[in-house]
Amino acid sequence: METRLAKRRYRFGWRLFTGATIWLKWWLLTGIVLVPAVSAVLADVIESGLWSIAAAVLQWFAAGTAGMLLFGNLAVWISRGCTRREITTAFIVFGALTTVSLAAYLTLGFVAEHAVMGLVAEPPTSLGVALGSGVRYLAITPVYFFAGGLIGALAARYSGSSGFTAAVLLGSGGLYAATLYLEFNDAWFDPGWSTAASAAAAVIVAIALAAGCAAALRSIPIRAKQA
Repeated sequence: METRLAKRRYRFGWRLFTGATIWLKWWLLTGIVLVPAVSAVLADVIESGLWSIAAAVLQWFAAGTAGMLLFGNLAVWISRGCTRREITTAFIVFGALTTVSLAAYLTLGFVAEHAVMGLVAEPPTSLGVALGSGVRYLAITPVYFFAGGLIGALAARYSGSSGFTAAVLLGSGGLYAATLYLEFNDAWFDPGWSTAASAAAAVIVAIALAAGCAAALRSIPIRAKQA
């Protein structure tokens, strides 16, 4: 019984991940087929392809899903007996699974786009760069995910206080300006130390965001809904 309870947080994280994947499955399946095909059709107009745009959009889906799930369901989870520690662990598991799966999906998309564009025109990058463009989301996705989770946790904790909306708008704007810089910084595609530095910076930011989310959830009060 104790073992089952100890593992509940991990099963919870897995259910969050599978639920989000099922919710987005048709978008994901359509995207992996349609975007590379459209990139090939528009190869003479958009030489860089469209998958990098799709990849950036999916990061916002990861952030939005994490934030909305946390804000919308936190009170329900706690009312059903989940502890704040279990919810925190489950979200870390959810974030890790999302990161690995989304990076793999995006890498497949970059490779597919490279192959399809190679049939009709000169691919915009080498296969190695296409692979690297997808793999780098192992460092980028957790930044988006835990940024969304942190905003959702702060919204659940402080949404009743004055000035919270303005603080969230300003804070999230600055936060996502930083994430966009991390995502599209040209240093990712330079050899040597600069690429490693970009990855290290993204990992440090993700860890800080995850720690902030855990701190916000640790003793979060659950307010009764107003009639």
